[in-house]
Amino acid sequence: MTQIIIIIIIIAILIALSIGLLGMLKGGKAGSNKMFKSLVIRVALSLSLFIIVMFSAYMDWIEPNVIMMDAFSFQ
Repeated sequence: MTQIIIIIIIIAILIALSIGLLGMLKGGKAGSNKMFKSLVIRVALSLSLFIIVMFSAYMDWIEPNVIMMDAFSFQ
């Protein structure tokens, strides 16, 4: 369930990024407002994504990929 929420937030960040791009291409005051709102949304989504990932790792809902390589494994 946590992985689905993370993917949804990443997609929302990409959508906000594309809306900001459209605002930049449009230009003017309306484009500037669109870019600012997009930036605020992206920052809020990124912060919430960071908090969700840290909390999920703390609660052991997700596990990081741990690769232990020692120097003797290449011989």
